Amino acid sequence: MAETALATALDIAELPFSDLLLLISPDLPDDGRRGRLLTTVATSLGRGGSGLLAITNVPLAATLRRRLLPLARRLAVMDHPSRSQLLKKHGLGSDVPMKKLDRRVSSFARLLRHSGEFQLLESMKEIESIKNDPDYLEKALDGVVIGEPMGDGTEKLGELVEELGLCMMELGILVARACDIVTGGNQLEKSITDFGTAKARLIHYHSELDNIIIKNSSSKRKVPINKIAKATAYESCSRRSASSQGSCIRSECAMTDTLKDSNDKSIHGQGSVVSLTNLWQEWHYDYGVLTVLTAPLFLCSTMGEDCSISKECSPPDEHTYLQLFNRRKVFSVRCSPESFIVQVGETADILSGGKLRSTLHAVSRPYGSTNISRETFVVFLQPSWDKKLPYSGHCFAGDDEPSEGDDSTFSDGSDMFSSEHTLMQDILKKIPPLSSRVKEGMTFAEFSRQTTKQYYGGGGIQQNN
Repeated sequence: MAETALATALDIAELPFSDLLLLISPDLPDDGRRGRLLTTVATSLGRGGSGLLAITNVPLAATLRRRLLPLARRLAVMDHPSRSQLLKKHGLGSDVPMKKLDRRVSSFARLLRHSGEFQLLESMKEIESIKNDPDYLEKALDGVVIGEPMGDGTEKLGELVEELGLCMMELGILVARACDIVTGGNQLEKSITDFGTAKARLIHYHSELDNIIIKNSSSKRKVPINKIAKATAYESCSRRSASSQGSCIRSECAMTDTLKDSNDKSIHGQGSVVSLTNLWQEWHYDYGVLTVLTAPLFLCSTMGEDCSISKECSPPDEHTYLQLFNRRKVFSVRCSPESFIVQVGETADILSGGKLRSTLHAVSRPYGSTNISRETFVVFLQPSWDKKLPYSGHCFAGDDEPSEGDDSTFSDGSDMFSSEHTLMQDILKKIPPLSSRVKEGMTFAEFSRQTTKQYYGGGGIQQNN
């Protein structure tokens, strides 16, 4: 049975940050931008859309992202006592078993509390207004934690998480406001701001080399890890060469980019080979209101004489390796490198009366690479735990569930190889349907517990991950 598939590239719709500001300051010049913004939200996040959109050109946030994301790997491969002390110092914890040496993911979490005022976005709006000022950079950096990192970069960990996290929270609240306008309701923004709290997660998706490093550092008998690292990198390149797919990642961090020149190929529909089973994160729906996440950063790691060295590298095949299953088809998401992705959760699906679409998704490993890791920062927006959900069977989060007799052909008329389709059907059967996890009048806390139980509890599809 095939375990890979050719995923169609999905270049998600983009909203410029300056357009989003129209929802805060209606007095700003419009020129039809507000209408275009609402149309983009309706088509991208509505029932016929992908459930995703991207916010671009957010002042300063891109620099914050570049400072914060590499710290995810640094924390992940750090020895446990040093990491615990550092996390405690900066008010972070972990929501995955960090002592599990073969873990696929390391996650560092913190609760964010929003004041209810758009303080960060207001300050960024001021920065937008001074971009033509000769002293723009000096004014923009005043009081903001984005200078050159000192030491190993972890000194400002807590401040970076707080500042970027609150900015992303405010981006999500504004998208929720736009969703309320296009759906004719007023549930999403209010549910987020009434609670005023969100969970932020700094996530490192491990390369195979990372796990070798972690296991070796925890072993009493150290092995010459640089030899193992070179062997795995060589094997990775050999596999890629044989399959002629994507870029070959070598131990010296050299990358052969097959998609560097976007003029050579269309940016729409260019396929990418993805794994349906070798995943960093299993197939699931987000169950909150909205999820806001940075475009991922990819790191290529090698072994020096005494320690591992990681450098930023181009995304393999120019994809984020976030993949969607939408209308019986697998998509691989592409977006601008420094954009922020907003994704609809099942609670938004419920609160909007089924007018918004939550999408089944996973994160796959780059095909054939052993020394590439993926870093991202995510903020989960949710209602208060006692918020009652008005669910009466009107939502269609299960649109992608297999239908009886549908064995090979997808809704767009395309065919998947039968073995790939069978595997995807088997995956879909393991996704707990929304109707089994939520009932009319259930609180968000009850919905959260039921969802977590069915995904991760005994018999859940992700219980062993």
